Amino acid sequence: MKMLSPIQIGPIEIKNRVVSTAHSAFLDFYRPGSDGERYMAYQERRAKGGTGLLIMTAMHVHPSSQIPNHFMYDPDDMAVKFQKISGRVHAHGAKIISQLFHFGVQGKSESRDDYAPLWGFSGTISDAGEASHEMTDAEIEEVIDAFAKAAKTAVSNGIDGVELHGTHGYLIQQSFSPFANQRKDKWGEDLYFLKTLAKRVRDAIGPDKLLGLRISADDFIKPEDGGLGHARLCEIASTMAGTGFINYLNHSEGAGGGHYARAIANYRYPFGEYLPLTRGLREAVAGRIPVIGVGKIPTPDLAERALEEGDCDLVGMTRAQIADPDLVTKVATGAAHRIRTCTGSNQGCIDRTGSFPITCIHNPEVGEENRFKALDVPISLPKRVLVVGGGPAGMKAAEIAARRGHQVTLAEAGPRLGGRFALVEPLGPAANLLTATSWVEQELALLKVDVRTQTWVDEALLAELKPDAIIMATGAEPHTDLGIDDDGSIPLISSDDAAAGRFEGVRLDMNGLNVLMVDRRANYETCLVLESVVNRGGKVTLATPFPTFGANTGFTHVVYYRPRLPQWGVDLRVTTALVEVAQGQAHLREAFSGEVEVKPFDMIVTGIHPRPRTDQRALFERFAPTSVVGDAVAPRSALEAFREGDRAGRTV
Repeated sequence: MKMLSPIQIGPIEIKNRVVSTAHSAFLDFYRPGSDGERYMAYQERRAKGGTGLLIMTAMHVHPSSQIPNHFMYDPDDMAVKFQKISGRVHAHGAKIISQLFHFGVQGKSESRDDYAPLWGFSGTISDAGEASHEMTDAEIEEVIDAFAKAAKTAVSNGIDGVELHGTHGYLIQQSFSPFANQRKDKWGEDLYFLKTLAKRVRDAIGPDKLLGLRISADDFIKPEDGGLGHARLCEIASTMAGTGFINYLNHSEGAGGGHYARAIANYRYPFGEYLPLTRGLREAVAGRIPVIGVGKIPTPDLAERALEEGDCDLVGMTRAQIADPDLVTKVATGAAHRIRTCTGSNQGCIDRTGSFPITCIHNPEVGEENRFKALDVPISLPKRVLVVGGGPAGMKAAEIAARRGHQVTLAEAGPRLGGRFALVEPLGPAANLLTATSWVEQELALLKVDVRTQTWVDEALLAELKPDAIIMATGAEPHTDLGIDDDGSIPLISSDDAAAGRFEGVRLDMNGLNVLMVDRRANYETCLVLESVVNRGGKVTLATPFPTFGANTGFTHVVYYRPRLPQWGVDLRVTTALVEVAQGQAHLREAFSGEVEVKPFDMIVTGIHPRPRTDQRALFERFAPTSVVGDAVAPRSALEAFREGDRAGRTV
């Protein structure tokens, strides 16, 4: 396979063509005084799994780039950490690159020491509405010098090279984009800054280290708004390839902000959507430097096709290797069918960045590599383990317990595994989420777990199985109790039934119904139920106590929904609660004004949390030590359920 073949990039050979590109993960690695262990273990795990090239989370090069939850590095502190991480990655045959960037005119300055202003080229306004400082000639030189010093710090301490981050609307992209640079001096020439920067960094790192450039293949900005478009960006790529300073070209899309939701697309968008743009960049550089293809490439088949058909020379499989760090090894050993494929949910990775460390909806190991390694000790005595409930938590608990050598029985009362998670099956693109449970189900078969569907666990079965340990993953029960005065004049339907299009066990025709959706969760589940009701023909008024739609939903999904709500005719009522139902009308109260609006509806969808099913706990505890996981503990999302199931399986 071409993806497993080595490739020479400038002075360095990469053992294969699979790349983990830079992404926001465990930013405290750059905080002076932190040991950086969590990030190092995370990257080492991917190196161990076989990836050829790792590009690190972007590092700020200058204090004028400081933003919330990011840190300005200290050279002495980073020297030690660079030595450690490079040594650990190199031990597995991988190469590692440090990505360097400056935020430029983005965000706000309130998080900075002494409230120092944003630095940019032309005093433009940031996406957060703050005016910026137009850098002087000396300040621009200071920033270029900071890039060179940061690059020198990295390569002098074991890192194989650096990558200049010229996309996502940061300073380098601003330097050659009309929307941010309207200078009339030399720095206003569209590539003067970038060429100067590339030469200075090349001089700093020498000829034996890699220098990469990441730009957008399309900036998603109209020319009249200061954008460049794919054709001009291809010209920039060609020009920079011709300087002789750059060893490879990487890319993304957009110019930051809401563009992230398209650059790092969720399950609603096609696999490999941007490979035609990658090909355009590759044709532009005409073989002078290799090009990394990126953009939702989750499977080896797609990666191999992109390489064979000439879209790219290396392939970025970043989220794919978050979901399964052993992807490359599994391909190399003929076990590609056992790859845990990225679902494209974005719930654990990009949707968490900025506020929380990344994880993965169905790979709980992410960010917990050391803790999980400590738990993975050989068991002294295999146990008979009974897992009750076949949703994400129960399935994961059964998988991990069996992988550790226990004899596992998984009992599910329903006709199939998946629990409430399986409700996404008829919901269009969201059905891709089921790759998470289908993978576990495959592993359960390979691990010889005794899976029993349509099986109710009662006293007789417990006496027969004689479990040494029980993991209770009985989930939660949807309901329609809104806790308000209600005379029953408007039918109430649970969000589960609304998603499935059924009412009291019968198929429900929602076409033309005037539906009130009460949203007390504002999460991913709410969004999917809303979409299902709209697609079934319901005319929806959505009332939520939160100040915005999707307040507990990741931005890559909210960016999709917000423009569609008016297109779907959804009447959005924020900071609004349903307080009473009487005589066929709903009483809606706006929180700040206190005003109550009375409107008739045909049906009310209760977007509320289900209730944990815990009534069997006392019975189970009579027979064996019992742990409770998933929605039976507290109804949340599949992400938490998979994590709790994993933990239970590791500690039984």
